[in-house]
Amino acid sequence: MFVQNLQENVKYSYDYDHDVLYIYLGEPKVSYDDEAAPGVFIRFSEEDEVITGIVIMDYKKRDIERIKKFIPVNINFHMINEQIH
Repeated sequence: MFVQNLQENVKYSYDYDHDVLYIYLGEPKVSYDDEAAPGVFIRFSEEDEVITGIVIMDYKKRDIERIKKFIPVNINFHMINEQIH
């Protein structure tokens, strides 16, 4: 598993064995997942409904421009791709 900071409050990890990208926004909080598109999950804080993360299954097989349409935050996927490929 590879973990990297994108910005101070945005981190990600990539599971090479299972091709899953985890993006963490802010401090860890108890959260629930909502499937925004097949295999794309947005995580929301149970306390205040703030977005706490994103999980993307089969990440390397995906069209990133299409995924961006389902994600309500701006993520630098270009930088992530440079670091994990």
